[in-house]
Amino acid sequence: MKKFASDLVGKNVVATDGTIIGEVDNLVIDLDTGSIRNFLVQPVGTVEAGFKKDQKGRYIIPFVSIKSGKDVFLVESGKTRTVQ
Repeated sequence: MKKFASDLVGKNVVATDGTIIGEVDNLVIDLDTGSIRNFLVQPVGTVEAGFKKDQKGRYIIPFVSIKSGKDVFLVESGKTRTVQ
């Protein structure tokens, strides 16, 4: 099955507890293998996820941490908290 990067960009990333973390902004690809290394996720709202951020403020979420749902990508909810 083929997927294009444009099919992935813009999809929501949601914690398993239902908290919306953000939306996929870009991907980091390993040029040697062609595999996805990381998702770069633009945060939304007041959620603080336990992932490093890049210089643009996007979360760097390792591909191995992502599970694909029907219309969203899922990450473990233990990695997020709401900031007030």
